Parts: sequence; structure tokens; C-alpha cells
Amino acid sequence: MKYQNNYVSSFLFLKNFPTFIEKGIEVKPLLDSQIFNYEFDYDDWPSTHNNQSEELRPFNENLFQLREHYKTVFPEKEFNSIDEQNKEKEKEV
Repeated sequence: MKYQNNYVSSFLFLKNFPTFIEKGIEVKPLLDSQIFNYEFDYDDWPSTHNNQSEELRPFNENLFQLREHYKTVFPEKEFNSIDEQNKEKEKEV
């Protein structure tokens, strides 16, 4: 029961996921669960930027490497930290 609704159980579904969709099995509850929807808080990721909308982005590498890939997951300028945006403005002036 400890890992029933946890991202560590995702390996059970990854290979079978296309089959679920082909057979018409409803996958929304699975995608909404904590198995594929994992939230984390890491200090090196900016906590504020100008884009206030909630974004869901895929990351297909090891979850433990995610902390080093903010710019890979969010490459757009609108997701730069406020400090980075201020530095860009200073360069323009």
C-alpha cells in the first residue's frame, strides 16, 4: 500500500500504457494520480518568474537528474528567473 499511488510505481505502466489506450481503458485517473504527476521543490529552480500559469512538461530522463535540467524543460525566455530577466535588461541598457 505504501507505493500504490507513488511515482516509483510508474515502471509498472510505462510499457503497457499504449495498450491501455488502444483498448479504450480510461487512463485519466492514472495520469491524474501521483504515479505520473510528481511535484517537487528544488531550491535551484526559480520560484518566481513573469509567467504565472501552471505548466506541465515532460521529462524522459532519470527523475534524479531533473534538478539540473530547468533550462532543458523550460527553455523559453518567459520562464527565466526574475534575476535573469533583470540582468538581460541591464545588458540592453
